[in-house]
Amino acid sequence: MNSSWNTLYGKCNEAIMVDACTDTVFFSDLLPKKCPTLYQSLDTILTDNSIDHRLLTNTRDIWCRDYMPIQTGEKRFVFYKYNPDYLQTKYYQRTITDVKGIGSSGSLRLGDAVDLDLVVDGGNVVRCGNKIVMTEKVFFENKDKPRKEVQRMLEEAFLCDVVFLPWDRNEFMGHSDGIIHYLGDNRVMMTNYADFDIAMARKFTRLLEKHFEVVRLSYNTKRKHKHSWAYINFLQVGRMVLVPQLGIPEDGQALQQISEAMPRCKVIGVPAMEAVRNGGALN
Repeated sequence: MNSSWNTLYGKCNEAIMVDACTDTVFFSDLLPKKCPTLYQSLDTILTDNSIDHRLLTNTRDIWCRDYMPIQTGEKRFVFYKYNPDYLQTKYYQRTITDVKGIGSSGSLRLGDAVDLDLVVDGGNVVRCGNKIVMTEKVFFENKDKPRKEVQRMLEEAFLCDVVFLPWDRNEFMGHSDGIIHYLGDNRVMMTNYADFDIAMARKFTRLLEKHFEVVRLSYNTKRKHKHSWAYINFLQVGRMVLVPQLGIPEDGQALQQISEAMPRCKVIGVPAMEAVRNGGALN
C-alpha cells in the first residue's frame, strides 16, 4: 500500500492504515445512553482537540469496533461476516449488528469495499505496520474451510501477512486487541498477561518477538486488579491517545508507561469503568 493521508498530521508512512494514520472516531449511537458519563468525557476531549467524531446509527451494541468494516488504506475497507459464536443464544442474537448496514451509513467515508467471506470479529484484528495480528479463534469460527484457505483469504483481503497468536480459551471472545496494541516503528505493547497466565504470556511473547519489538505493561501493586487488562484497549486517533482509567492504583502507572512508549502522542486518561465492567474498554 502507498502512504496514507492523515488530515491532522499529514503523511502516515505505514503499509496499512494503523491508528496513527486516522483522523476520525466513530461511536455507536447507543454509547451516550449506555455509558453517558464516559461518552461525555470522550466528546469533550475530542471536541477540545478538534478531532472529528460521529455516531453510527442502527447499531445493536456499543462495541462498534467489533462489527465496523476494517480500514486498510485511505479509501479501502474490508467487510466481513460478524456472527461470533459467543452471541449465538437467542438473547444475544438480537445484539448482532450488520456490518454491511453500518458500512452503508452516510457518515462513513467509504471507497473501495472488499468482501471477506469469513466470520471475523473486528476486535480480533490489530493492524501493525505491514502486518495484521489475530488470535487463532478465527480458524475455529470458520471450521468449514481448511486453515490454509482461511489464512489465504485473510491475507488477500488485508493485503499483508497475518501473525496468529494462540487462542486462550479462558478469553472466550478471542480478541487480539485485548492482548496488544501497535505503538508504531514496528513495536507492539502487550498487556500484563503474565499476571494472569504466565505460560500464555510467554507463548505470545515468543511469537510476537519474531516480528516486533515487544513492550510489556506491568504494575507495581500488591494485588493485581481483575480489570487491569483494560489499559491495553486504549483508543488512538492520530497522535491523540485516550487511556481507560478505572479508579485503581494501576491507573497512573498505565498512563506513565503508555506515555513513555508513545512520546510523540498526547496521552490522556478517561474514566471508563462504565464500559469496562461490561467487558470492554475504549478501542
